[in-house]
Amino acid sequence: MKAFVAAMLLAAAAVTGQEWELPNLVTNPGFEEAGASTVPDGWHGDAAVFSRDVTVKRSGEASLKYVNSDGNRYVLCSQSIPIQPGTRYVFSAWVKSDGVEGEDVGATLCLEYRNAEGNWAGGTYASEGARGTADWTRVEMVTARIPEGVSGGTITCYLRKGMTGTAWWDDVEVKQFRGDPLSIVLLAPNYRNEITDAGPETVRILADTAELADYGLTVDDVEFSILLWQETGPNATMPIVLAVSETMQTTVELPGKMLAGAEWTITVSLVLKNGGRVLSAKTCKVTGLFQTPTRAAYIDQHNRLIYKGQPFFPLGMYWGDVTDEQLDVFADGPFNCLMPYAMIDTAKMDAVHKRGLKVIYSVKDCYAFLPGHPAEITSEDAERPFITAKVEAFREHPALLAWYLNDEAPLTQRARLVAHREWLEELDPNHPTWSVLYQIGEIGGYIDTCHAIGTDPYPIPEHSPAMAAEWTRKTVAAMHGARPVWMVPQVFNWGAYKESNADRYRQPTIDEVRSMAWQCIAEGAQGLIFYSWFNLYLPERNAGLDFAAYWPQFKAAVQEVKDVVPALLSVETPPVIAVQAADWLNWTSKRLGSTVYLFAVNNSYDAHETTFTLPAAPTSAKRMGSDAALGIGQDNTLHLSFAPLEVWRIEMTGL
Repeated sequence: MKAFVAAMLLAAAAVTGQEWELPNLVTNPGFEEAGASTVPDGWHGDAAVFSRDVTVKRSGEASLKYVNSDGNRYVLCSQSIPIQPGTRYVFSAWVKSDGVEGEDVGATLCLEYRNAEGNWAGGTYASEGARGTADWTRVEMVTARIPEGVSGGTITCYLRKGMTGTAWWDDVEVKQFRGDPLSIVLLAPNYRNEITDAGPETVRILADTAELADYGLTVDDVEFSILLWQETGPNATMPIVLAVSETMQTTVELPGKMLAGAEWTITVSLVLKNGGRVLSAKTCKVTGLFQTPTRAAYIDQHNRLIYKGQPFFPLGMYWGDVTDEQLDVFADGPFNCLMPYAMIDTAKMDAVHKRGLKVIYSVKDCYAFLPGHPAEITSEDAERPFITAKVEAFREHPALLAWYLNDEAPLTQRARLVAHREWLEELDPNHPTWSVLYQIGEIGGYIDTCHAIGTDPYPIPEHSPAMAAEWTRKTVAAMHGARPVWMVPQVFNWGAYKESNADRYRQPTIDEVRSMAWQCIAEGAQGLIFYSWFNLYLPERNAGLDFAAYWPQFKAAVQEVKDVVPALLSVETPPVIAVQAADWLNWTSKRLGSTVYLFAVNNSYDAHETTFTLPAAPTSAKRMGSDAALGIGQDNTLHLSFAPLEVWRIEMTGL
């Protein structure tokens, strides 16, 4: 059986390998050809800053050099390339830096595209680069599908305004990106791939073929083949053939009870109908347990964190280090946890526990590829021993809630992220892992790197507060209901990180913070960890904020969430409530016993009105915090007026 599956996977690899190699769309990608000026042939840039350098190169005979000592000068070196609507592209380059300073990512690149009129129509910007003094480093990014109406593109080597120093680029590539024609997501079981006596009754796997178009194929050309087998014991198999739906997805369902007492491997293959060739094959493992393990903390089948047998809504903040003075202030608030960046010691864990709080313990720096990794981690081989020591030290500590596994590491490191998640599962079966990303366009690719996930929209003041709802909605959708989402709302001033332009930024108002928090909840968040405590409390981080005035208001806003946590975590079915969709509105309803809750929030700076239609007239309806009854129309309607960013929390009985 192993040999059969290995052969199948090998055949699939061939389809997504060299057979599909596509040409580089960049001319003179290694800057080998000199131009009429100092700028290499085929490239366009300011000759006072960019030049062809034959003394520094990664390969070939030359590279592109950038020298700039004026932070106010913002210049680019670009080349037009042919790109097609409906297609994705992967672009990359090797970059090197010497004394690059500034507040952005450094020497990097982007791919932008233009419409038929030659105007800018969008772009993808690499999130990594070379800064400081760094040897050759590869920067790579994949675009979203190019929108209709695009007539061409531009690949650009650049540093943003405000950055200075010397940098080089070499071996620039832009190629059509063909993703794997098959991806799978284990929807159920949703935690540690385990089936217990508590469920689920059905194993569900989402098989997706959204990349088929990149290979010139349609759903009519392919089908799924599913094989269920054991590596040890009887080689029970269940060959199943399923059609691919017109939506490019199929949900594979298998009975969970039949898998009890063994570890099973499920292989899903995408096969050409004509000839039976395997285009791609993916496997996942499912373990059938006879009974539910007793654990301090775990994720249940409703994606709720269960702590000591009770549903738990993580409500906390990011910290730096932990001190008694700060804990005393923080503990006098509505929070139940904190996520310190520092890998705190036993005494500090004890101090947190003494105050009735929990810790999401950070091991997010324990990767050899990260610039800020601990000194003990000198290679990938040193990662596991370091993590093992931390886990063994704190896995039994009563303050431990979860492990913080990844803080915005790129998806190119997915294999390392998965490995760390697997280590944590093995070393500590009693606590889940959590990761947070800003890579909202790639968030689905992180689904198997952690047990709970979050994203960190920080829109204030340059973007709309509605970004909080948008990112939550996209994160929840990308998880397909298979992971809880603990979001990271903004409660800091960007000026603390962009000091050269600090006057452009400001602290979010309490109304903005409240609105963003409830947007996250309305779109499906099951935890909120605000960023950040140290940006509020520490004078050197809060840009002159009056902490004594701001902190009580912030606590009061978060208390409004804490007051309804039992309802937020309820899995009872709420009544059907209707409202006309509006971009400015985010809302959800919950039932807890005889009470139905309606939570609605205005995500905009404008006033609005809307009407909710209830299934029946409630016996009572009031706004939380008020004794005044709300008027219900004869047609069971509830009309609400929203001030800018306003949140309505309504409780009703008799529905």
